Amino acid sequence: MFATADFSFDLIRHPYQLIHRHCTTAAEEWDKYHAHPGMEFIYVHQGRGLVIIDQKIFPFQPGTLMYFQPFQLHRVKTELSSGYYVRSKLLFDPALIYPFLGSFSSLQHFFHHLWEEQLPCQVLGLTDRTAEFEALFTLTPRPEASASVSSLEDFSLFAGIFLRLVKHGWQKQPEPIPAGQTKLRHIHYAETIMRWLHANFRQEFNLNLLTAELHLSACHISHLFKKATGGTITDYLISRRLREACVLLASTKLSVQEISHSVGIANFSYFCRLFKSKYGLTPAQYRNRTVQPV
Repeated sequence: MFATADFSFDLIRHPYQLIHRHCTTAAEEWDKYHAHPGMEFIYVHQGRGLVIIDQKIFPFQPGTLMYFQPFQLHRVKTELSSGYYVRSKLLFDPALIYPFLGSFSSLQHFFHHLWEEQLPCQVLGLTDRTAEFEALFTLTPRPEASASVSSLEDFSLFAGIFLRLVKHGWQKQPEPIPAGQTKLRHIHYAETIMRWLHANFRQEFNLNLLTAELHLSACHISHLFKKATGGTITDYLISRRLREACVLLASTKLSVQEISHSVGIANFSYFCRLFKSKYGLTPAQYRNRTVQPV
């Protein structure tokens, strides 16, 4: 299968994804050239091939970890003439995981480095840590139909342990960048839009403020975002607000109406309809199921 460059990962419906030991057989061709809005890690259990990132070619084999930044085009081509391509994959919206690392300053700094900065190496040979990765992947959280608070916490905990293991095996930069001279990578317009939405989702949405910041027309911004994420800005904003509402319902004693206002939805009835449409429960029912009695 050969896929042209695309941004097919749907951050709106699936803000995080974990696939354990996905297998491609010799009967199938695996040659993909694409990108995703989220951060992507691929750990190779079995198989060999080549990966192309920023016009550079790297070989991979069992024990290789490949990492791709948001919206970074990459091509993975396998050699399947005599075997299988087996890999585990993590793919997620980095803005979703970043807050969970707040209590771990060193790990959060490393995560920010992976997310924001130019990286001299993104393909790592970690054969000496094979047993640790294999053991970790046995703890893979079970997928759930929706990104509930409990499933998000499970995934964030798994991602934190995974990142800590990656951090220990990360190769040193061949030419360390002096302090104060960190090079930031190019940011795709759609990622800028998502960051703006994460920073301002509690406020009433004003497209004019976004167009002024990007110096693009409203029509062009909407087109870029739809093409990159597969969804509309409104859909993404609603999804972000409802995920925050889930967290507040489970972790605070704020009333449902207060939570509605807190996440930027002034119309309480509209908030309840949106919530039930997405999760199949009213906010009150969700709180009752999530919060354990003391």
